[in-house]
Amino acid sequence: MRRATCAWLGVVAAFAVAIDLTGAQSPNAPTAFEVMADTERAFARRALEVGWKQAFLDYFAEEAVGFQAGEVGLAKTQIAKNPDPPAGFTLAWEPRHGDMSGSGELGFLTGPVLSQAEGRPPRHQVYASIWKRQRDGTFKVVLDVGVPTPRVAAFSPGLERAATTNRFSGDYDDRTPPLAAADNVLNSALRASQARGYRGRLAPNARLHRPGVQPLVGETRILAWLAGQPRFTLGDGRYAESARSGDLGYTWGTYQLVRPAAEAGSRGRGGQTVRGEEGFYARVWTRERTGQWRVALDVLQPQPR
Repeated sequence: MRRATCAWLGVVAAFAVAIDLTGAQSPNAPTAFEVMADTERAFARRALEVGWKQAFLDYFAEEAVGFQAGEVGLAKTQIAKNPDPPAGFTLAWEPRHGDMSGSGELGFLTGPVLSQAEGRPPRHQVYASIWKRQRDGTFKVVLDVGVPTPRVAAFSPGLERAATTNRFSGDYDDRTPPLAAADNVLNSALRASQARGYRGRLAPNARLHRPGVQPLVGETRILAWLAGQPRFTLGDGRYAESARSGDLGYTWGTYQLVRPAAEAGSRGRGGQTVRGEEGFYARVWTRERTGQWRVALDVLQPQPR
């Protein structure tokens, strides 16, 4: 599931939004984005105190979905089946980039992760988590995916919020597709070409997370890298949810593709070596004023072979 990177955290516990007697939010109250980020920091600190397994059980929502061992299911059920982390094992991360819906109940965060077992070299990852406000007002993780990176994933200093210019405000043409439809249209386009499929569908400073690759940021870098990647042979959207404000949402589903000969596998037609790959994808989407959905974050998590 998630994460992997060292103990560097300067963490502040999550705190409630201040409300005055009239019910209005205090001018000095933290924003929903800040509350979400502070909750993520508290989550990371908890993992260092009691171990990642208990921390995940504490901070995941009951309905959170997990992709473990190639299976989709309730994340907390999957987590509970994992053995307790061994003594000396550390898992640390911090939020460095993300966004929050205008309605303040749905957002995402991503950042570097470091894990290290005693006596072994550190391992790096980049995580992406979807957070949703619960009925009691707290934020919990509803989806969490991570991929390994060759070294520490680079981010801008501090915590950066995604650009919110040209954000959807509710005034749009009703003929624009809902989020699930936008996700399905993209999946269809990816069956012809990944580079052509994502072209014109990426948000400003979109992020692409792929196993074994440093995170790719921005349309130019993403499309250049995707030009050398195989097309999808299958993309099946399984879930879509958008915020009440309609400006941010996420989707997940399954995918399949075929890797070329250089990446090893079984013999295909004509003696060419190929390797099938299948797994899960997760995407965060933001919506423009025109009503069009754009991909802000895209992650592939292949099934173990």
